[in-house]
Amino acid sequence: MVKYFFSVIVLFVTSLSLSAQTIKTGVLVIGNTAGSIAASIQSARSGAKTVLLTQTPQISADLSAEDLSYLEKIRDHYQLKARKKSETKDPAAALDPKMTKAQYSLLVKSITDTTKNLTVTLNSSLEKIEKDGKGWEIRLRSGQKIKADAVVDATENLLIASILRIDPNKTMTTQTAAPELFEGKLYRSTVATAYSGTGTSRSVYPIPLGAMIPAGVDNFVIVPKSNNTVTPVNMSAGQAAGTIASYCAFFKTITKNINVRVVQGELMAFGAELIPLADIKRSDPNFLAFQRMSVSGLLKPSLTKEDDHTVIKFDTAGTISSEQLRVPMREFYSRSQIWFADNKREAMTIEDVINLFMFTATRGDELKKEIEEGWKESFNFDTKFEPKRQITRKEFAVLADRYLQPFNIRVDFAGNLLS
Repeated sequence: MVKYFFSVIVLFVTSLSLSAQTIKTGVLVIGNTAGSIAASIQSARSGAKTVLLTQTPQISADLSAEDLSYLEKIRDHYQLKARKKSETKDPAAALDPKMTKAQYSLLVKSITDTTKNLTVTLNSSLEKIEKDGKGWEIRLRSGQKIKADAVVDATENLLIASILRIDPNKTMTTQTAAPELFEGKLYRSTVATAYSGTGTSRSVYPIPLGAMIPAGVDNFVIVPKSNNTVTPVNMSAGQAAGTIASYCAFFKTITKNINVRVVQGELMAFGAELIPLADIKRSDPNFLAFQRMSVSGLLKPSLTKEDDHTVIKFDTAGTISSEQLRVPMREFYSRSQIWFADNKREAMTIEDVINLFMFTATRGDELKKEIEEGWKESFNFDTKFEPKRQITRKEFAVLADRYLQPFNIRVDFAGNLLS
């Protein structure tokens, strides 16, 4: 009897100790939504110790067709690693867009259960959240505490922001209306995708990084919700939120000091499409070059009306004049203006562009030889190398991405170049 009573006391004390323990993590993602799933998985994949916290007994978020597309990419990432280990060459089957909630919830669980750096905490209600230095301290009703470098509010109605009296509409930057989308510079900081309208009348809206960071609050990131103007793709926004939060945790910094280009580069490394280009397929060998060029600001994509909706196109077959290039080139590379002063062209040829690159990047004749030899194999062009022919926007974008690397020039949240 004494031995049994002593065992009960030990178990009781141990239980109290466990419930009162403090968990330290890099990123805390809160919510049972498509955004919370994407944010937590991406944060962990980016190297931050991550906790996904939800009040529900299981992860059972509603996923749209676009969300399932993102889930498929995540699934394929892990299945590819497994196939490499087993030397299996068969590609993964596409997800059925009509799969039930129970089916994709099991898939989500299989991914979160095997994601390194990720801990899923179910059936846990939040009692209190408050700032703790640069980060946050969270107390659960169980008595357990969580200390996190950054918090992602991915709840259905941004409940955590409401508790903290944070206005989710007052962010570092705001989304740009479609007609002015590429007239300013904000698009250069795009990290996710949203849409306006419904069905075939939908139009695409890129979401800038600053729209996910409430103004005046360090290391608190939101997954934007639908408003009267746009509806974000939840997993796209969640992936971006997770990347932003993991940046803060990994580099031990605060949100206002984030390097936009590093976040965008990390997203692209994990398959994100920052600017959805209707005329560029993911299978295109230069897909990433077009993505980098689209957000760099050196050569802009454009909005195109198709029937009753608007899409973004790069216009790969279009040509370029020296006047179209002169202003953006001046912003990026002041030295280039000397070349433009001496070379005014109605339509730039391949030879003109090579000469421009040689002058701007201070390269010699070896650059021309390198481009000519790599025209088909290195750059995957399906055209002939003809120096006197007008260069296409596709050819210019791929070559500029390689030799001028405008994406590597930092920008602030508003898209302005940083020296």
